[in-house]
Amino acid sequence: MALLAAVMLAVPGGLDGAMAAPPVDCAKQDAQTGICLVEATSPGQDADAGPVAGGDNPGGGEPTDGDTPARDPCTYTVAQPQPPPTSALWQGQSPADGAMYAKVCPRVDGSGLTTMLVFVPNGSAPPGGPPVDPRVLAEQAIASLVMRAPEIRMAPPPGSTSGLVGLPVWMWTERGEEFLGPTRQSVSAGGVTVAAVGEVSRIVWDMGDGTTVVCGAGTPYSPGAEGESPDCGHVYAEASSRHVSGGGPWPITATSTWTVTWSGGGLSGTETLELSSSAELFVGELHVLNQAGSSR
Repeated sequence: MALLAAVMLAVPGGLDGAMAAPPVDCAKQDAQTGICLVEATSPGQDADAGPVAGGDNPGGGEPTDGDTPARDPCTYTVAQPQPPPTSALWQGQSPADGAMYAKVCPRVDGSGLTTMLVFVPNGSAPPGGPPVDPRVLAEQAIASLVMRAPEIRMAPPPGSTSGLVGLPVWMWTERGEEFLGPTRQSVSAGGVTVAAVGEVSRIVWDMGDGTTVVCGAGTPYSPGAEGESPDCGHVYAEASSRHVSGGGPWPITATSTWTVTWSGGGLSGTETLELSSSAELFVGELHVLNQAGSSR
């Protein structure tokens, strides 16, 4: 009743003016009081949805589309390859700040798809993107590691003809992160960071004569050094010409085993990778000719 009085006072001329207005047809009346029930609707709401029942869900029943965010119809995937660091697509950002994603969305008219690149900073998930799988990031981190096959070094040098049966051969490899490790890489996406570390655990030398030698990096040969290598060497018992077709050199292969460990996003794992290099070494025989001296 107070609301009804306020409405009538707000009408110019008060109750007299309201009484003078043309009669209004009432669509629904209260059965007991005879008061006309007027229902107000907001844009997008059906007037037949019923009067307000109270609470956070007007009209009762299930929430309307306006109560929940609309689902993003686009898909987001990491762009492969990423634009060069100097590309204008970064718009002042850099690969160190995040990654470029390919955003694929359906056209409004339904005629197909449209694709664009969007920048997603480190530690943030792409809009509408699914949870990031740490194992996927681990694969990306491992693929980014710089790991190279052994750089073979020998004394006598590979390809030379100075190898002899019974003389020690020294073997070693070049040092450096790319040859021995540890080499590190990390990848971040969707608030998840995975770090990977790769390191050589052993190097196996196939000497071509049926012998394998398991070493670490080996000890470089110093000119004038005598005897066998302290940690990675071999002595051939037979000349290569006796077993290699055409009298060629012994084929030598050095294979490094990389052990890669990764962790992040609550998961961890270990992967192994083998990388090989090849070389050749001629090993000959030393023949001593004895000549009996003549006597008179």
